[in-house]
Amino acid sequence: MQTRIRHIARRRKGIVTESEKLFDKQTISIGRATDQDIFLTDPGVSYNHARLSILPDGGISVTSISRIGFYNAGQFVQNCMIRRSGEILFGTHNIKINLDEKNALVDITIEKMAEDIVQAQSEKMLPTRLEQTWLSRRRMSWIGFLLVLALALGLPMLGYFDQQANEVMKAYKVPGDEVWLSGTISSPHQHFASDCKQCHQKPFEKVQGKACIACHGDTRLHADPDNFALPELQTSRCTICHKEHSGSENLIQTRQNLCTACHESLSGMVETDLKDIADFSKNHPQFRASLMPHGSMRDDESAWKRISLDDPALRHETGLVFPHDLHLDKEGVKGPRGLEKLQCSSCHQSDASENYMQPINMEKHCQSCHRLEFDPDDLERELPHSDLKNLRKMLNEYYSLSALRGNYSDANEQRRRPGKPLTRREQEVALQWALQKAEQVAVEVVEFRSCNLCHTVERDPGSDLGWRIPEVNTSQKRWLPKAAFTHEKHKNTACVDCHAADQSSQSEQVLLPKVAVCQQCHGGQQTKNRLQSGCIDCHKFHQPGQLLMQSKFHELNN
Repeated sequence: MQTRIRHIARRRKGIVTESEKLFDKQTISIGRATDQDIFLTDPGVSYNHARLSILPDGGISVTSISRIGFYNAGQFVQNCMIRRSGEILFGTHNIKINLDEKNALVDITIEKMAEDIVQAQSEKMLPTRLEQTWLSRRRMSWIGFLLVLALALGLPMLGYFDQQANEVMKAYKVPGDEVWLSGTISSPHQHFASDCKQCHQKPFEKVQGKACIACHGDTRLHADPDNFALPELQTSRCTICHKEHSGSENLIQTRQNLCTACHESLSGMVETDLKDIADFSKNHPQFRASLMPHGSMRDDESAWKRISLDDPALRHETGLVFPHDLHLDKEGVKGPRGLEKLQCSSCHQSDASENYMQPINMEKHCQSCHRLEFDPDDLERELPHSDLKNLRKMLNEYYSLSALRGNYSDANEQRRRPGKPLTRREQEVALQWALQKAEQVAVEVVEFRSCNLCHTVERDPGSDLGWRIPEVNTSQKRWLPKAAFTHEKHKNTACVDCHAADQSSQSEQVLLPKVAVCQQCHGGQQTKNRLQSGCIDCHKFHQPGQLLMQSKFHELNN
């Protein structure tokens, strides 16, 4: 069966043009692509829109390949069946189909319709405006308003003020005041997530500061309002930095502008030795090390002295003579077992938190190489470390016992044979030798071959000890107590990349990395080519040692 396709075009001034083509095929394609059998220049038609098939029983099937579909007999459809004649609409093109069984011909006429006719026919086929239905804008607005009022205000308020109604609503899963939630409750507050009154103590009012302090009464202030009389400290609210309903893990806001709003011009607002800062990578001041003093004040952090790492006078009096570069010699250092190549981790080991280093201990870290032997004839015997007070007593006892056993030299420098009983005179000579020997060994050990290797030894005839050795001050774990730093996150970085220990020949040198070292990897929160680091990544807002918030923080009225 042949197919004849005729295109009718109406031009201006009433001119009508026609063109036709004959096809001897059973399937005709319809679309906007130029390879389609029926080519429709209409943006409302897909490139490959539909397929027209002539069936063996004489029927004609029209199937839409595109999701847009077409109109048939006033209905929007995806496919239809035409027996003898029919009419379908593709965009602005009206296609009439007639089946001439006598001449075995399918006659298809295509005519582009005027825009107003297409619009009227479309509106008749499928209503697209409220005015075409029984509804109206005003009626729908009122229905929507009342529905929202009931669901979003009426039911939540009923559940809020009537506990029994609230239980019934929960049992039947009727939405209550949870519809007011602007987001997910954070993990720390999940245990009372269903009790909104814990925080929202008054309906339709913002959360009060006293609601926070009811649970967080032991939280410390950021700074003393008496020393820093800033309006921002007096009027700031907990909710500025702690945003609830922002997800399970987002209770603490980390935007650096929450800090720099004050700290970028703090020196012009109050009298303080704190430096201005606006961004870590651009204008962060040099780090200041907090040096722990000697004596009883070492546990009082307020007595610690903060000194910039750029200060030429920066020195940490450890009381030791210790060259790091010698111990990190790449060729190794001489020990009891020959040359040993030491690493930083040979002495510096992390504590259980992986944040700080354990204190250096003589017995654990040093004594394997720096043995406290004192008698070449008894290498297994060692003096105890850090007991100068009993040094002479221990040596006197050791050499007195040795002498009384006959193991001493007389005035003629002749050695006595051990085991032979001594006469009274020989005992006196032996004890005199023991006292002299003990004093000689004490001087050697302290001044020449043991203590002086690591300590600065000074003679002090006026003391019972005879020497003065400065107190060792190496127990400091935190050098930057104003910042939070963890070695655990930097364990893949070599120690000498940050601490220039292999170039340090004096134990008084503070080997903390300067800010420029950290800035090689870390940048501000807006940086593009380094690890983004905001203020809160290194610094805590609530400072230890400050007053409790409940004692002096805008009287809990906020």
